[in-house]
Amino acid sequence: MLLVSACSEGGSEITRGQARDVAGSSDAGTQGPRGDTKDFTHALPIAAYEYSAAQERLIAKAKDGLTRACMRRFGLDYHPADAAVPEAPTPSDRRYGISDPREAERYGYHLAPSPRTVPVASTEPSYPVLYGTAATYHGKEVPKGGCSTEAVRTWEKQRPATEAADVARDIAINGFNKSLSDPSVIKATRAWASCMKGQGFPYPSPLSPPHDFDLDTPSVSDEERKVAVADLSCKDRTDLLKIWSGAESRIQRADIEANKGRLARLSEEHGKVAEFARSISQKPSEASPPNGG
Repeated sequence: MLLVSACSEGGSEITRGQARDVAGSSDAGTQGPRGDTKDFTHALPIAAYEYSAAQERLIAKAKDGLTRACMRRFGLDYHPADAAVPEAPTPSDRRYGISDPREAERYGYHLAPSPRTVPVASTEPSYPVLYGTAATYHGKEVPKGGCSTEAVRTWEKQRPATEAADVARDIAINGFNKSLSDPSVIKATRAWASCMKGQGFPYPSPLSPPHDFDLDTPSVSDEERKVAVADLSCKDRTDLLKIWSGAESRIQRADIEANKGRLARLSEEHGKVAEFARSISQKPSEASPPNGG
C-alpha cells in the first residue's frame, strides 16, 4: 500500500521527472536488519495502517493459489521457489534517495542483488505459461501476461472493496508531494546541493544523480560509486534524511487527523480482505476464471 511512486507537483528544488522514481518511505526512520540502515517508509505515520504481517502472508498465499489454479488448466504444477528461500534482507530505503553508505560504496545507485529467485527458471517447461511468453500451450490460449498476471487481475477484480485503503494510499503519496514544498526540506536540499557542488558534483537534489547512470546494466562504474558516496556524505552533513522524513511525518499526521473517520474503517476492511484471501487459498480452483480470462 505504501510502496508507491510519488510525483512532484512543483514548488520545490525537486522536479517532476526526478520525483517519479521515488518509491513510496518518519521522524528518523527505523533500523533495518543491518543495524544502521533506516527504513523511512515503514516508520511514517501512515504505515500504522498497513496490513499486518499475517494478513500479507494470507494475501500472498491466495495469489499463489490463483496462479496454481491457472497453471493446472494447462496440466502444469506451480511451487513458488520463494517458499523455500530464507527471508531476504530488506533493501535499503530509497524514499529520499539512497540511504545505505555500504550499498553506495559497493553498488552506487544500483540495487543490491537479492538472493530471492523467480518461481521457475526460464528453462522450465512451465515458464511460458507462467509469464505469458507464449501465445498458446498445447493448443490452449495462454492468458495475457501468463498465469502470474492473471492471478493478480483475478485478485484485484474479486477482492472486497477497500475505500479506506485508497485514502491511506493517497496520504502516502500526497505526503511526499507536499514535503517537496516544505521550507525545511527546501533549505536542507539546497544545503545538500551546495555540499555536493563543493565535492565536484553539481546536482540540484538527491533524486537527480541516478539519472546520470545506466542502472539497467550489471556493472557499476567508479564514477557512480564516487557520486553515491558523496551523496550519502552530504546527506549526513546536512541531516537531510532526518529533516525530510520529519517534515513528511508532520504532513501525514495532519492528513491522518483530517481523515480519521474513514481511516478508522481500514482495520475492518483489511480483515474482510484477509478472510477473502483465506477462502481463495483454501479453494484456488474455484476462484480461477475460465481459460484465457
